[in-house]
Amino acid sequence: MSFELGDRVRKVRGSSWQGRVVGYYSTALTPRGVCVESEREPGSVQIYPEAALEPVEEADVR
Repeated sequence: MSFELGDRVRKVRGSSWQGRVVGYYSTALTPRGVCVESEREPGSVQIYPEAALEPVEEADVR
């Protein structure tokens, strides 16, 4: 799956994180990673491999 800048996403498992894609990163272990700014804590950003995320529909609020 490939996320675009501005897409709403959330973590699939573990601790919760939901927000908008604001950037990308790449490492030897993570060829395509995503930077996600929190909807609940503006300015807070976490990075995740794409496989750790799923899209969020605009009307879907958890």
